[in-house]
Amino acid sequence: MNRAFAATAVNFIGLQALWPVAVIGAVRQWAVPAWSVVMVMLVLLWALERNWRSDSRLLLAGALGCVLVEPLLMLTGLLRYAAGGGAWWPPSWIWSLWLGFAVSFNYSLAWLHQRPRWAAMLGAVGGVVSVSMGIRLGAASAPLGWLPLALCYALLWAAVVPLLAAMSRREWEKAP
Repeated sequence: MNRAFAATAVNFIGLQALWPVAVIGAVRQWAVPAWSVVMVMLVLLWALERNWRSDSRLLLAGALGCVLVEPLLMLTGLLRYAAGGGAWWPPSWIWSLWLGFAVSFNYSLAWLHQRPRWAAMLGAVGGVVSVSMGIRLGAASAPLGWLPLALCYALLWAAVVPLLAAMSRREWEKAP
């Protein structure tokens, strides 16, 4: 098995594990398991691919996304997290989701690089499904109701996913 395929497989498995670990951990007020998934995934990715510069830029983009998007949702009253964080600062497990998701555009989500419409559709639908399941499991609530949150989430994630895919594509194009 070549290293690029192995890194993509590690990322795919890590990304699939991250969401339930983060959300269930949030319900139980455990942040460490989510961060453990992210850290193990990154260590394995960097052992296999050594794309730490490109990955670091995407991690930074994920952190910036978290800083810009989550406070907007929280301050408007669209979203309230059950545990951790504050009135406007997102809880630790949300940070782990943003970072794990962002770095995935160099690996298992790289297929979206040349497909901005698919990226927007995946972002809109996936974002709404993700937040809806998180609410259903008790990790968050929608104080203003599900519909306003779903509409806002669909619009935000329809923009965020193509932006992350485009950023990753530019990183790939710069690589030797």
